Amino acid sequence: MKIDYLATANIPSKSANSLQIIKMCEALSLLGHEVNLFIPNYDTIEVSTYKYYDLKKKFPIIRVGNKIKKINKINNFFLPLKIVFQSLKKNKNQIYITRNLVISFFLILLKKKHIFELHDDLYIFGKKIAFTYSIFNLINSKYISKVVFITHSLKKFITKKYGYNKNNFEIIPDATEIKNFEKLKNKRRFRIGYIGSVYKSRGIETVINLAKRDHKNDYFIYGGSKSDLEKIRFKISRNNTFLHSQVSYKKIKKILIKMDVLLLPYTKKVTVSGDIGNIYNFMSPMKMFDYLGSGKIIISSNIPVLKEILKDKKNSILIKNFLNVQSWLFEINKLKFNKYRNYLLCKNAFDTGTKHTWKKRAEKILD
Repeated sequence: MKIDYLATANIPSKSANSLQIIKMCEALSLLGHEVNLFIPNYDTIEVSTYKYYDLKKKFPIIRVGNKIKKINKINNFFLPLKIVFQSLKKNKNQIYITRNLVISFFLILLKKKHIFELHDDLYIFGKKIAFTYSIFNLINSKYISKVVFITHSLKKFITKKYGYNKNNFEIIPDATEIKNFEKLKNKRRFRIGYIGSVYKSRGIETVINLAKRDHKNDYFIYGGSKSDLEKIRFKISRNNTFLHSQVSYKKIKKILIKMDVLLLPYTKKVTVSGDIGNIYNFMSPMKMFDYLGSGKIIISSNIPVLKEILKDKKNSILIKNFLNVQSWLFEINKLKFNKYRNYLLCKNAFDTGTKHTWKKRAEKILD
């Protein structure tokens, strides 16, 4: 099949949505489909997209329009329109996939059937376009072949808020390509890792405070820019904490393998790129699936939406009182005394990860 993936993401970049889009295109290509990715012509970092994301399969990436540093208010409307027309100009009979509301809107106006993937409230794309989508009941348009929700919680929310009432949907969480399971070795000191943004909402304060209290283990933080890390470096007082700025996905896979314990210390508000919004009720974090696929002990905040995948005492340890650092330390200290439970946690995490690969996700979307 010919598939055009239409997006407004900056690729390559360190954002999670860029990684998700590129991995979906790769997975669709690996299934044997002819995939074209259409994106804006960003003035991006000087690096090969294929090397940056460690892609096993190449596919055409068509950059549309003049070079820009970021999308401004006018481009929020005109760039998606250009992308749609560029796709129509290049191919006539293909499947369209997008996770951009404005692109979906234009595809509906042009009577082009497409798959629409949703990761958040429609308002994340702007009040005007969300209102337009809502007032004309476009979520139920006959030109949307399938709506893909990343969580059951998001599907319930969209159904209630926007009157979604069709059965052309599927709940498909995010995925991983990491598949690594090694039996946890007996150690005096654990290597405890946190990978991701260093926003307060992602729980970086919990990690720092944990490291201050826990003298028996080493903590590794990978995330944020150098300037982001400078803002938190002064809070670190011990020599058991190691700060690293965000690295490419290719390096992340190697880093996860070196860890013994991985943390998901979310707070009660979880922001997205730019430290805006709140995906607390909807999220399906890609790093959660990478953690699972790496076959390590996962300790996470006990957040309802994460329990669609994480099962307490089975493939992870969920902290109910997750704003209390002592609760995290208590569970970490227990790890030294139950080696068989640790083995089961790692094995079950790995088994869960293998059920959620990008290739399997692509297959479900095209079902």
